Amino acid sequence: MSMIEVPKEQFFKVIGPMNVHPRPERSYTEWASLNTRQVVGRSEPGYIPDHQKADRYWLEEGFAKR
Repeated sequence: MSMIEVPKEQFFKVIGPMNVHPRPERSYTEWASLNTRQVVGRSEPGYIPDHQKADRYWLEEGFAKR
């Protein structure tokens, strides 16, 4: 699985219409399709925010090229 970093707007434009669910971890959140359980994206931070760092977003390569 290869992820590509994308801007916040592109991230939510792609996953917005999808049936996805976030799964927060300590330092990141994975976004997985509820239909296939495939991880389609990742974002930072997780459930423990670091206010010193900017939020970051990644999409799985196939979704990033849409």
